[in-house]
Amino acid sequence: MATIYDLFEVTSISANTTYSEAAGNLLGVVDSVSSSDLNDGEFDEGDDILIGGVFYNIDQIKEPDSDGFFTLGDASTQTFSPGSEGNLSVVFLTVSNGGDVRHFIIPNDSYGDMNVQSIRTGNIGNVAGSDAAIISTTNNNMSVVCFVAGSRIMTPDGDIAVEDIEVGQLVSTRDNGPQEVRMKLERRLDFGLAPEKLKPVAFEQGSLGHEQPSRRLCVSPQHRMLVQDRAGRFVLVPAKALTGRKGIRVMQAKRHVTYVHLVFSRHEIIFANGVATESFYPGVEALQAIPEGRRGEIYEIFGETRLAAAPMLNLKETKQQVLNFG
Repeated sequence: MATIYDLFEVTSISANTTYSEAAGNLLGVVDSVSSSDLNDGEFDEGDDILIGGVFYNIDQIKEPDSDGFFTLGDASTQTFSPGSEGNLSVVFLTVSNGGDVRHFIIPNDSYGDMNVQSIRTGNIGNVAGSDAAIISTTNNNMSVVCFVAGSRIMTPDGDIAVEDIEVGQLVSTRDNGPQEVRMKLERRLDFGLAPEKLKPVAFEQGSLGHEQPSRRLCVSPQHRMLVQDRAGRFVLVPAKALTGRKGIRVMQAKRHVTYVHLVFSRHEIIFANGVATESFYPGVEALQAIPEGRRGEIYEIFGETRLAAAPMLNLKETKQQVLNFG
């Protein structure tokens, strides 16, 4: 059974388009797909391929009609160009399984390892004869630079990317006005080593109500979002408990992620991409993920205060609730 590696998953295949995590249209890297239909050395429209245990049908195969390029993490670029369908520099693939349609940009093995920040397409056209030789048969080290999905935090000075917020800066809170950031915690995970259960949850635009979030928001699975329960009270629920609802899913294609937490003098409700969510809460599980040398700083900031900014529901309680996202 033939295997193809390192497929960049995107939200659509479009000409003259820039794909990036910050823009929300570059979803991550799928490590591999396999199929006996590829044993002939070609992608053919109508072939069945296996992705993560699910079969998909190849609906469309496209190729570059003019130059495009990969922008890498060091700001250098790698160009892809029109070429022979016997060895294309890039293949654009659209697949479906009846209910789910997925889109991929597949680079040639000749690029080797790449840490991709963005992908810019030129003109795109259909391949001749509805087929093209398979590429990317070597498992290179492909990754996507993570900007915490470009999450923008509300501050008195406007929305600011979370990675640009500094200790001492003021952030707008729901209950206590502008509050000073006391500490900023960052944790980078490589899912070649880290457990799959820690992969981020993506909230698409409007998945929590009208324009909430205003653009895709990605958070850790235990991170809590503010919603209303069936009684109309505001409650905090873990992101992973909301997966499966329209527009909310685990980002299975992620290979690397950097989680950023903002710490205040107390647990606060803040706003990320226009939606209410929590600041760092010093619970048992959260503290276990903090380097031991920094836990003392957390205890010093919070003292004996462990009051939550809103009632919290656990995974089971959330699943049992009829929640209001309007």
